[in-house]
Amino acid sequence: MCAACGVLNGGADWLERAGNPEGIGTDDGVTKTGERANLVRMVNILLSPGRTKLRDFYTKLTIQGPTGQSKVVDDLAHVWMTADTIGMCPVDPLDQDYLEAIQQLKG
Repeated sequence: MCAACGVLNGGADWLERAGNPEGIGTDDGVTKTGERANLVRMVNILLSPGRTKLRDFYTKLTIQGPTGQSKVVDDLAHVWMTADTIGMCPVDPLDQDYLEAIQQLKG
């Protein structure tokens, strides 16, 4: 995944809906905690073929690899870079084999 967005980080991410009137699908009923939990759930689906797992850790995110190695990351851009480093395979949601691995894990 491209990390160029991380260089420009300084405000709310365009994916954040809670408290961000310029975010996609703005919804007054969304809380930051709920939104973050949904984000972690979705990212974990993408990380599953590499046997890595994302966890919410207060204001940071932690990513754990299959050997137990963990790293703290600041944002979503750094999740992808770290997963590529400590996971069993690089994260590539456009690769057909990668998508098939996700489908097999989902059952």
